[in-house]
Amino acid sequence: MNFATLGDLSQTFLFKSRNAELRAQMQQLQTEVTTGLASNTREHLNGSYAQLTDIERNISVLTGYRTVGNEARIAIDTMQATLTGMQSRTSDLAANLHLATQAAGQTSLELATQDAETVFRSVVSALNASVAGRALFSGVASDSAALANADALLNSLRTAISGETTLTGVDAQLYSWFNMPGGGFETIGYQGSLDEGNPFKLADDVQISVALKADKQEFRDVLKSVAKAALAMDPSLGFAPDLSRTLLATAAGELTTMQSGLVDLAAGVGLAQELVEDTTARNEAALSSLQIARNELLGVDGYEAASKLEAAQSQVELMYAVTVRASRLTLLDFMR
Repeated sequence: MNFATLGDLSQTFLFKSRNAELRAQMQQLQTEVTTGLASNTREHLNGSYAQLTDIERNISVLTGYRTVGNEARIAIDTMQATLTGMQSRTSDLAANLHLATQAAGQTSLELATQDAETVFRSVVSALNASVAGRALFSGVASDSAALANADALLNSLRTAISGETTLTGVDAQLYSWFNMPGGGFETIGYQGSLDEGNPFKLADDVQISVALKADKQEFRDVLKSVAKAALAMDPSLGFAPDLSRTLLATAAGELTTMQSGLVDLAAGVGLAQELVEDTTARNEAALSSLQIARNELLGVDGYEAASKLEAAQSQVELMYAVTVRASRLTLLDFMR
């Protein structure tokens, strides 16, 4: 027969209270053993938070700059890849157009115009590139594509040069469409903003903005020359064979000439890449130093914490043993 006296109930309450206290202590000690940091910051710092607050504020700022730096790196690397790809494709196209115009048959010319249309579409697609929903070549209007789709552009250009029968006439219409205020490029082609995109703030004293929009003259020139080649043998335009060949030859020369401009643009983006890398590296070094300082400020002796945890575990085990023994007390044992 087992029963409890008033003293037993009091002792049970004491055991429960002590058990809860030990469990809380064990949880704190387990955290300290695992992380190496004090679980009770206030007690560890004796209530002095000034240094810790300053460190954590700077860590928060640098963590924010890390995020911006990653966004800037991705955006600028994508821009560089766009320029590199554009340079490669237009250089290859120029060579293909040159070879085609030297050949005797029409088949090579037709294949060259097909190649030009493919390149035109790829250039439009590249200038409409976006990263994380942010259009890269639209300026501040980063929520919309920089250019209308390739079909809309080609249809508008067909209309512009329709009826022309000479190289001079075609070139004049293309120039007007791409370069004149209120021309087709400004009203139909370019859908971005006239203002540059917002800069990336990489540090307190460093911000960077790559002024590269799809309405830049170098891009207009590329699109104009590639479109000239793409439409040179368009059946709906009905150009004479000699004019078609001349348009292709002219486009080849223009694309060859403009390669240096694309290289210059790529060099400018390369400088931006270097600045992002240098600033990011500097921020990471500062962040690492602050994290070390924070750990030193809040760090605990791992051996001491492990010893305290073992002692607390031993006390819990002892309490359980005593509780089990008391719960098995019989009337005979009690009377003794």
